[in-house]
Amino acid sequence: MAAVFLGLIVVGGTILFAVCALAVARPLTRHPVANSHNEAMIALYAGASVTYAVLLGFMVVVVWQAYDNAHRNLAEEAASLVSLYRLTYGMEAKEGAKMRTLIRGYTSAVIVDEWPTFGKVEAGNNRTRKIIGDIDRLFATMSAADKAADAEVDAEILRTKSVIVADRNIRLIEASDSIPWIIWLGAFGGAVIIIVMSCFINTQHAVPHFLMAGMTASLIGLLLYIVLALSQPFTGVLPLSPKHFEQALAVMDDADRGD
Repeated sequence: MAAVFLGLIVVGGTILFAVCALAVARPLTRHPVANSHNEAMIALYAGASVTYAVLLGFMVVVVWQAYDNAHRNLAEEAASLVSLYRLTYGMEAKEGAKMRTLIRGYTSAVIVDEWPTFGKVEAGNNRTRKIIGDIDRLFATMSAADKAADAEVDAEILRTKSVIVADRNIRLIEASDSIPWIIWLGAFGGAVIIIVMSCFINTQHAVPHFLMAGMTASLIGLLLYIVLALSQPFTGVLPLSPKHFEQALAVMDDADRGD
């Protein structure tokens, strides 16, 4: 509902602004004007609209790529947790059981404790950070004999754990990142300029002019809405969910049953 409400505000707001601006501008050009007026206005409008289209198109592509990268990073982190969990069955029984408990604890902590902190705490949740440290401490306290017996498995576990830590750090950075205000100024300021410029193109009939201005404004508003909705992958109106981690817990259950 938040996404729908934001869409109505942004798209409806741009259409309303275009209609009001045109209602103010048409009386200024209601008298017959020379052909050169429209030729000059259309040339200026075309140049400005192309420039703005490049800016807005660039923003849409960038925010979509950032949103998609955040989603891929989540999937990689969750998949790495499953791989790490399965690898623990190659360790000594006691250490493997402890490791699986820690991995489950980390996955649950991401879902329950860390996800609600996005947008509020940049460093993430203390519980998840402590569990990562507990994994390192578990390896540090293992006997030399156990380390020698599980050398290859331990090396792969440490490599996979490093991938998880890197993915977590990226996730926390993406959750706290935002588009600089200067970019928003260009996006919304450019929309105002383009809509106002379109109002000074002289047309004989008002209805087609209002319809074209409204459709142009709706297109601009729709693209601005897409940028707004996708600009914050974890805290926006279309936030990514922890479903990948929930699926990872289900796969861990399957692994414990031997599936």
